[in-house]
Amino acid sequence: MTIDNGQDRISLPFGFDVPDGWTPVDPEKVGAPTAAFVAVRPDSGGDFTPNIILSVRHRPDAATILEIADEAVQRLGRSMAELDVLSRREFGAPPDNGVAQVLRIVSGTGQELVQSQVHLTVPGTAGRRDRVIVELACTSAPQQSEPVVGEFQRFVASFHVRPGGYLSSVDTQGETQ
Repeated sequence: MTIDNGQDRISLPFGFDVPDGWTPVDPEKVGAPTAAFVAVRPDSGGDFTPNIILSVRHRPDAATILEIADEAVQRLGRSMAELDVLSRREFGAPPDNGVAQVLRIVSGTGQELVQSQVHLTVPGTAGRRDRVIVELACTSAPQQSEPVVGEFQRFVASFHVRPGGYLSSVDTQGETQ
């Protein structure tokens, strides 16, 4: 997978399975230009189209995975009328740990949504300062969440770094080598 968000270009050997009923779409066409991958579930009923977004960020700093999850909440909170963290669970151990969290959000138009996020650390060979963070997020209306959450869990479970795929190095421009 190659990610080019205009600032960084990162080639990473990631793989995942798109759940049945979900359709990959161009991230730019759905307002997510920095996302590496977006899929929507068009036949969900209701006013909101559930979506899965996969984003990748090079993180050469010393921030913990919990601090990175907090940043994601703050980033999303800037564009929402309300945001509550309903649950959060850290799993694994450094250098390849992660966080799963569920958020209740209310958009500026008053639409209530639920977002499940999973933040994964993919370490490089140079340690903590040579890593990327993969953010997997699924957003749906509360009444859509029962089937959507199970599909998102299968998507997350299918996510993997291909054999031999640990980052060998990441330069300051985000290019893997």
